Amino acid sequence: MFSSKTLAKGAAVAAFSAALLGASPAFGDAGENVTSSYGFTRADGVKITWVSAWSYQSSGNKTVSVKDGYGDSHSVYTLYDRKNTTGLRLDNDNGAGSTVTSGSSATNYVVKVTACIDIQAAPDQCGPDDRPGDGR
Repeated sequence: MFSSKTLAKGAAVAAFSAALLGASPAFGDAGENVTSSYGFTRADGVKITWVSAWSYQSSGNKTVSVKDGYGDSHSVYTLYDRKNTTGLRLDNDNGAGSTVTSGSSATNYVVKVTACIDIQAAPDQCGPDDRPGDGR
């Protein structure tokens, strides 16, 4: 049987080895907020945001949300990527002022969002992609 001193030394060696070898944590995040929006500025200077999408680092980039910001006949969506899954889409067809949020994953966190408006019988309009480290 091992003494408590032997177990303590073993734990210290294991912790030192993990630090030395650069062991990565079980969870991560994108390292920053990832956000995208699309809208326009009216002639009187008021900015109208049709759609916004975001994933916040403060919540570990576990979810993505998309908000319909304008009362019209168009639904909105976000195209997003997670660390291990790309090409995802989250739709919001609940009307102006509504927000839809994806499922949560701490290990497959969100790394890209693009906010889009779904325009029937015409090309959809999207805001810029936002990815970690892109300077946005």
